[in-house]
Amino acid sequence: MKKPAHTKKSTPKPIQGTPRGNSGESLESIYEQLKEILAHHAPPFKMMDGGVRDKRSVKLVVPKPVAIPGAYGGKPVDLQMAAAILQKGYVGFYLMCIYVNNEKKSRLSPQLLKLLKGKSCFYVKALDEGLKKDIEDALVLGTKAYRERGWLEA
Repeated sequence: MKKPAHTKKSTPKPIQGTPRGNSGESLESIYEQLKEILAHHAPPFKMMDGGVRDKRSVKLVVPKPVAIPGAYGGKPVDLQMAAAILQKGYVGFYLMCIYVNNEKKSRLSPQLLKLLKGKSCFYVKALDEGLKKDIEDALVLGTKAYRERGWLEA
């Protein structure tokens, strides 16, 4: 009886070092810079760390829970305005005010819109001064939108 040929199982090689974005900058550094930009908006928003299992994340939420007619069964919820999540190959920057508001989305910079994947998530793999300004401008736009809806006090 022949013995089965021995096959060596390949094991994935561990990732060496820190994951890097397009610019060679570490994704950790990009995440920390986005976190700092978000911190400029707390207050009027509350800044909360965590919330996404096994990932570094930070989010801006309105200071008081908001009841949105027709959503969440009418229960007041901590309404998120923006977030940053450190992913495997990028840092996700989420901007909720554009989710269903094309008018607000059309006011974002072309450089930022190129990074939009889906309805409200931008894949950030490099962060230069221009993009930092675009993100800051987007957060100002979101703050204004939340004030207009009465979700954020003036």
